Amino acid sequence: MPSYGGPIDIRDISLHDLLWEKLREHGDETAIVDISGEERPITYSEILDMSRKCAAYLQSAGIKKGDFVSICSSKAIEYTIAMIGILGAGAIVAPCNPSYRKNEILQQFTISRPRAVFVDEEAVVTTESVKTSAPFLEMIFVIGRSTSYPTLDHIIMNGNPEDMKKVDVDPENDLAIVPHSSGTTGLPKCVMMTHRNYVSMVSRLFSASGKVPEVLLHDRPIYHAGGFAVILANLVGRCKVIRKNVFEIDNVLMDIEKYKVTMIYFVPSTLMEMVNAENTEKYDLSSLKRFYCGGATVAPDVIQRMIKKYGVEFTAGYGMTECLSVYRNVVPEDETSEIIRGKIQLGVEVKITDVKTGEECKIGSVGEIRIRSAQVMKGYLRNPSANAVAFDDGGWFKTGDLGFVDIQNRLAIIGRMKEIINYKTMQVSPAELESVIVRHAKVADVGVVGIPDAICGEVQRALVVPKDSSLTAEDIHKIVNENLTEYKHLRGGVKFVSFIPKSPTGKIQRELLKTM
Repeated sequence: MPSYGGPIDIRDISLHDLLWEKLREHGDETAIVDISGEERPITYSEILDMSRKCAAYLQSAGIKKGDFVSICSSKAIEYTIAMIGILGAGAIVAPCNPSYRKNEILQQFTISRPRAVFVDEEAVVTTESVKTSAPFLEMIFVIGRSTSYPTLDHIIMNGNPEDMKKVDVDPENDLAIVPHSSGTTGLPKCVMMTHRNYVSMVSRLFSASGKVPEVLLHDRPIYHAGGFAVILANLVGRCKVIRKNVFEIDNVLMDIEKYKVTMIYFVPSTLMEMVNAENTEKYDLSSLKRFYCGGATVAPDVIQRMIKKYGVEFTAGYGMTECLSVYRNVVPEDETSEIIRGKIQLGVEVKITDVKTGEECKIGSVGEIRIRSAQVMKGYLRNPSANAVAFDDGGWFKTGDLGFVDIQNRLAIIGRMKEIINYKTMQVSPAELESVIVRHAKVADVGVVGIPDAICGEVQRALVVPKDSSLTAEDIHKIVNENLTEYKHLRGGVKFVSFIPKSPTGKIQRELLKTM
């Protein structure tokens, strides 16, 4: 029998209507304080007003239901206004990493085909270059200053909510956001998430917790699925978000003291910095109540050190872009198990299947984790072949992760079947790196693997078969660095080999590759 986290009521409402309802309720309280540069606070009422003006302007510009509109920005306040505005106009949000190079953006835009894009002023030149190869991209809106394109400030100043037309939304079937993910294999994909997917996530988060933290310190990339999901959830949950783009431990400790932070979302790399922080007694950290960590597994001894050092409640989480959060677990202070186990979230079904046969495993047996819930994606956009692999005949999403459910109905994560490399919280596709490296005239073949790293979880290593003996590791680093964004770089180095092990069907045998 599949394991079940229990029932949950999910409202039949669009994501933007839910957000507008909560923004209206929370009124003039501070919603977000952006401290990435000069301190900038914004209230719930201001986000409500500005996002409605943005929605009205987009409709007047011709944006209609079903259109895709991308956001390439790292600015949390502006991102939030644009995101809710796009949804309110009836369109679909297509997040994009603002540090991407032209080819990376094109790869994503070719799938989502956005009619318009909101872009940071620093990335306008790259976006203009993309536009020359993307005939579907009609409009550029700039977050910041511009004399060539409408800015977000201009949009807010000129949008009239009274002219906004109500858009009929089918929450269960209409898309809201298509975040970028590498999926289980292959090149990056756009994940089709409906309004119901995100309404379910928000409903479950606050039903499960039973309490809402007061002040959250948030540094995860806003364009990442985990970054904007945290913003959405806390807008609904009435939690003040202290937003910064860079995690620097001394500044973080000062921010905790200054803003009376009660909760922090960590990834393992920033968690380790917090554990190893020195001179913490210099700061007043008494406001801290809870730490959350996701993105990769964390060693139990690290968790215990964190609990003892800061006197906080620690929650470990497991989820992914395609199915949002699957479990959360408050780790006991005396936890000694080498494997962290989590309570399955409300509304989530989990089934463990034999890796070879696909048959359901017994309690306690390790197999592939499969998920079914209102949070699971509709599928990958314009990619029927990937969808055929991602779901089984019963509609269960195949995570590619290994785990088991114990007798107490708790889910444990053991490892990963899939090839995707998890660098910090970012997913890196080996196929994408390989497609860049193999372009080099002196490369005969290449395979990319993730190797364990204590801080980052995994880092990328390229094993290269040279055509020419003059090929150097620097040559490989150069072509990668010039074509791919920073987190995809080869921190695990370059190794030259005589061949790349492959199966009879031509698939790279990565486990063998890791031993070379």
